[in-house]
Amino acid sequence: MVKKIKALNRLEFKAAQSNETVYGTYKGLYVYVELGREQEYREHPKDDPNTSYKLFRQCDIEYSETSDQSENGDYQYRDTEVDVILYW
Repeated sequence: MVKKIKALNRLEFKAAQSNETVYGTYKGLYVYVELGREQEYREHPKDDPNTSYKLFRQCDIEYSETSDQSENGDYQYRDTEVDVILYW
């Protein structure tokens, strides 16, 4: 399974690397992602040329309904071993 997650800001995106964490959004939810190993992202024809992308394998994702819940570590759901395309 691959999920496209938007980093909360450019700094989060730029700092994202293997075995680190990042905050972002996914389908209206706030997420905290424990990143797996980074691999080279291969462009797709439908990619926005003004957007940057990174690919991470076997990530763990925790989901919150609000940014406050996410900042407080209050997560309602967790996915494990998910491939993530992080973008900004």
